[in-house]
Amino acid sequence: MAKKIEDNENKEPSEMPDPAANGGDKQTAVQRKIPGNLPYLTASGTLKKALDRLIEAQRPERFSVDFLENVLKLSGGAARATIPVLKKMNFLGSDGTPTELYAKFRTDSGRGMAALQGLRSAFQEIFRRSEYAHSAEESKLKDIIVEITGLKSNDPVAMAIRGTFNVIKSYVPSNLDLNAPTAEINEATEPLENKAPLRPEVRDGQSREIGLLYNINIVLPETSDLNVLNAIFKSIKENLMK
Repeated sequence: MAKKIEDNENKEPSEMPDPAANGGDKQTAVQRKIPGNLPYLTASGTLKKALDRLIEAQRPERFSVDFLENVLKLSGGAARATIPVLKKMNFLGSDGTPTELYAKFRTDSGRGMAALQGLRSAFQEIFRRSEYAHSAEESKLKDIIVEITGLKSNDPVAMAIRGTFNVIKSYVPSNLDLNAPTAEINEATEPLENKAPLRPEVRDGQSREIGLLYNINIVLPETSDLNVLNAIFKSIKENLMK
């Protein structure tokens, strides 16, 4: 049984057994390979509960089934299926270790942008079709999913994809400023435990504390307005390059 749980935990969401197949019998449900590699949960409300509860819970060393059941108080197949989705969102590393994006999502100030980054990572094909898919009307989102997957709009899987998308989207504020320059630490999706520890500098037989060195990525807004770009680079020069 433990092996079966571990296998499901590592499957891509679009390859999880479809409960709607074969009359909803999860034991005999066939896997449906969906074009576009779009993740989906037939019980997207469970993903909402998991995201809500991980905000309040202490960050684990590894986001596992045990953490789901004993800390987040979520159990069953629907709960376990949230782990592959969180990996697709780059909230978790391949081994279940929470990333910096996971940590950012737990903060009030960073949640909206982290949710948008997670949404774009999980639903890359949708955002290739519409750069601002998170702001699109429901009818537009439905058409994009139909176009990508080839499914009917009322197909249970198409509806589950849309439901999963909308759960993550619900954490993205409608007034989120996408044009504001943002500075993010390099490799924001790298598991936190993989960060190299600081080591003291040894010189002339003496140990000295070394300064911190940060690699900064500047995410520029998509604009052709030179005034906006000049203002951004002026701010970078005055505040970051001293």
